[in-house]
Amino acid sequence: MNTPENEFVREPSREQNDVTSQKYLQALEGSTPESSSTVQQPVQIEVQDEHLVDAPKKSSLWSVVASVPKRWWRNKAWRYGVPAVLLLAGAAAFLVPTVRYSVLNVAGVRVPLSTTIVDSQTSLPLENMLVSVQGQEARTDVDGRVAFEDLRLGASTLTVDKTGYAPYQNELVLGWGSNPLKNQPIVATGTQFSFVVTDWLSGEAVKGVSVSSGDNSATSDEEGRVLLTVGELNDMTQASVSASGYRDEVVTLENAVEDEPVQLVSSQKHTFVSNRDGAYDLYKTDLDGQNEQVLLSATGKEREIPHAVAHSSGDYIAYISTRDGEANSGGFIYDGLFIVTVANGEFERVTRSEQVQVIGWSGDRLIYTAITEGVSGNNPGRSKLLSYDIFSGERVELARSNYFNDVQLIRNRIYYSVSSFAVPIDEAKLFAVDADGQNRSTVIDSQVWSIVHAGYDMIHFQAVNEQLKTVWYTQQAGQEPEPLTAPPVVQLSRTYVESPDSTRALRVETRDGKGVLLSYDIEAATESTLHTAPGLTYPAYWLTNDVVVYRVVNSQESADYVLDVRSGEPRKIADVIGNESRNFY
Repeated sequence: MNTPENEFVREPSREQNDVTSQKYLQALEGSTPESSSTVQQPVQIEVQDEHLVDAPKKSSLWSVVASVPKRWWRNKAWRYGVPAVLLLAGAAAFLVPTVRYSVLNVAGVRVPLSTTIVDSQTSLPLENMLVSVQGQEARTDVDGRVAFEDLRLGASTLTVDKTGYAPYQNELVLGWGSNPLKNQPIVATGTQFSFVVTDWLSGEAVKGVSVSSGDNSATSDEEGRVLLTVGELNDMTQASVSASGYRDEVVTLENAVEDEPVQLVSSQKHTFVSNRDGAYDLYKTDLDGQNEQVLLSATGKEREIPHAVAHSSGDYIAYISTRDGEANSGGFIYDGLFIVTVANGEFERVTRSEQVQVIGWSGDRLIYTAITEGVSGNNPGRSKLLSYDIFSGERVELARSNYFNDVQLIRNRIYYSVSSFAVPIDEAKLFAVDADGQNRSTVIDSQVWSIVHAGYDMIHFQAVNEQLKTVWYTQQAGQEPEPLTAPPVVQLSRTYVESPDSTRALRVETRDGKGVLLSYDIEAATESTLHTAPGLTYPAYWLTNDVVVYRVVNSQESADYVLDVRSGEPRKIADVIGNESRNFY
């Protein structure tokens, strides 16, 4: 059969295949040449047809696998459905805490934890308790608080271990966040001691007091109550009581009773001069008279009672003494001005002079006058007004004169009156200057005999006019002086000592033969009486914003007292020797 070259070859029917097969068998069995030639043609045709038919092939495993992505991509439902199912399955699994925490931990996520350890009975915070989580250890602070960082998420165990307390464990789960836990109550199994801590002077409760014995410690609450648990106790077991600003105390636990009272005394020291041992020694002591010791021993060369003026901090003393025994060519012994450090008794000499007078402290600057050594009596610069910075050592000459009629330190401003002796009359005026020598000004353009600090914001000046007649002026703070029509009724100057926070000022005056200690409220401009006693006098100063020290000198005693302005009950510190102010100018 003749077939065009490009014509499609149809597949033989079943009947045709059977006929062809028979003819093929006959040919194999020995057909004649004619018959053989007849059969050969179809055979060749059938073979040729077999190659032209697209017969099915057997599929391999690789071909099946390779066809899956194509089939998945061609199927729209599969292409979008499978990822959605996988996403939902992953989200559902992440909602399970254990799965979620495992994934976050593997990703390196870490979280903090904080809590407070308290006594199960009193709910008071427990200090120095050993707390552990996930192998980390930390101790509680004075408020019973403890904190950890870099913890894994998930199930954890918090443990507390302390002698005198039952073992404590808390199974917890740390989530993603800050993990602040509620208070952890610990059951005490050791011996418990309770204390009530108050201020020795005021009687008020002291908060934040630490009471410790060995590794055991506790802190006082708002009412000053402390509950201390001690795991191991013997006859010598003691507890240390300490708080900022107070002297440490020791309590023997063997004799302690329930709510044992403990009084704390200020750690600040008081200084004074005494000749109880026959010499003018400088002492320091606690406010209750305990721990008294000599701060600066006398040399035996003192010709008069040394004069001591404490710095507002109580840490330094300006001390005038002839302890060096040095004299001029005429045999007159020089005054020495010293700065004494209260903590260790170290001292340095600021100057020596024929005569030294302390005016007062202005911040960290000591204001004083000194007569120049070896200068003749009519020298116009014989007397100097100076300030000395106790920290930098800077010395500033504020003024000079043959002598000063008066010098007053009023609200950190130094008023000084230059005498007309040995100086031109037009230089004899009343001036004011700051402690560092700045802001100098002329207050009154005439010679002034006396400066009277009449009130906290008021000053009177007794001056001399051109006709040499006495004229009185008054000046309010921040205003210009004005003449008075009559002399003031009271011509005694007041000394005001400001509190550390500058809200009040302390002063002393005499009423009905008794000394009166008064406190002036600077903002309200009102004055109140703190205490009255025969012989109450200066020196008087603020120890803190609520505690003052003053002196009593009468026929019965010469002693220093301390008073808390909130309680109004004075306490005696120590017997002293009175050293009145040295007013020379």
